[in-house]
Amino acid sequence: MKILHATDLHYNAVWFEYLKSVEACFEAICISGDLLDECSDVSLYDQILDIKAWLGKFSKPVFVCSGNHDISLLYEEGWINEMANVYGDDSIITLNGVCFGCVPYVGASLDKFSECDVLLAHVPPYKTPVSRDIKSGRDYGDKSLFSAVDEGAINPKVLLCGHIHEPKANVCKLKNTTIYNPGCEFGKSTPKICEVVV
Repeated sequence: MKILHATDLHYNAVWFEYLKSVEACFEAICISGDLLDECSDVSLYDQILDIKAWLGKFSKPVFVCSGNHDISLLYEEGWINEMANVYGDDSIITLNGVCFGCVPYVGASLDKFSECDVLLAHVPPYKTPVSRDIKSGRDYGDKSLFSAVDEGAINPKVLLCGHIHEPKANVCKLKNTTIYNPGCEFGKSTPKICEVVV
């Protein structure tokens, strides 16, 4: 199965349009959080309406998990699960024999995702090159996610992440799990993506 992975789209209409334009080359589209942009002049409510409309145009299955921009200013965090034809937070869906899971940014219970082959989580595991910022060297990773993978509580083949816009690496391994973080580069006409084969 060929998967398109993008992250941290931050309400960039051109980037959403690009993903739609290439979706025919993939069997699934995965976006690992930060669909919204807290810094935009457009209200979060209007951003949500636009993103629902943009993702509603996709014909291939779309998997998304929430990121820090998607929930931090909203009293209603469940908007990400209100999109037709989109699998959001806490979803566990098998597609063509591949089990996908979408970890919410807040209140994640990782053990429920123990059978997933492909897992979306906005923040990558701690102590990995995809969780370290290339400029500062600081590690912004999730310690509980690191422990869950390192100790075998979850064992996905693929972990799709984001959050760190300029990671030290875009791909790495932790135990038997390959972790992807395509990063994010504002000002570009296309989003950074990873093509993942499972």
